[in-house]
Amino acid sequence: MINMILNEQQLKAICDVLADTNRGLTKIELTRLIEQCQIPVMDDGKSSNGLTYTVGLNKRDWLYKCFANEINSHKSFERVFIFIEKALNPVSYTSEESRQKYHFLFEETNKVLLLIGLNISNEGKLTEVAQAKTLEEVDRRVNNLRRQLYNRAIHHEVKKYCIRDYLRKDYYDAVFEAAKGLAERVREITGLTTDGSALFQKAFAKNDPYIFLNSLKTESEINEFLGLKELLESIFHLVRNPAAHTPKINWKIDEIKALDILTLISFAHKYLDECHKVP
Repeated sequence: MINMILNEQQLKAICDVLADTNRGLTKIELTRLIEQCQIPVMDDGKSSNGLTYTVGLNKRDWLYKCFANEINSHKSFERVFIFIEKALNPVSYTSEESRQKYHFLFEETNKVLLLIGLNISNEGKLTEVAQAKTLEEVDRRVNNLRRQLYNRAIHHEVKKYCIRDYLRKDYYDAVFEAAKGLAERVREITGLTTDGSALFQKAFAKNDPYIFLNSLKTESEINEFLGLKELLESIFHLVRNPAAHTPKINWKIDEIKALDILTLISFAHKYLDECHKVP
């Protein structure tokens, strides 16, 4: 649960994005989400008696009114945070025509959230991250970092372990956690409990393997099988072991190097997607 308080300006900025006039959620969509979150639906002031018509609040100000009433009534931001997660849940944007709206909401909401110290993940989950201090930092973290991960088609298993560290530019922890995730993936497939080289040697033992990748009948299949084992071991030798035994302050890694390492780990995960436990 997020334990954070938003000020009026921050709350208004979130409403301005989610209820953007042209690219945000429609009034019907906003109302449905508000009801799902059990937030009282406030009157927007619109009225008509057949002779006169009162315009009332626009949907941005109306959404803010609903949020403000909820917060003042329950002294809690919990349902507002739940609303944000539901609004950015990717399951609501699976159709091709809704993707553009999703990308706008996802990126623009994260720009506001980073200045607060929050981030909405690709899975639609809010997490606390290092607070951005400037708009330049926001653009760099939201646009550049995520786009580079997307452009490299980084495997979801890598993002699962490192996206929070990566977005706060903690590249040391990002690559360290992602590398450890490889061993965890092999343990999940095989049921083995060891780690590092001992794990990979046993899982990919040519004569008694725990992992099935191919039939191991041809020289090419054997090379592929052993190549994956050696790739996993190499990543641990290059990344996991140095990071585990070197003080963080002495292990230098920049964004480009981190991206290269994460891409390599992602490649290994894509091979593991094809692996199964030997019956």
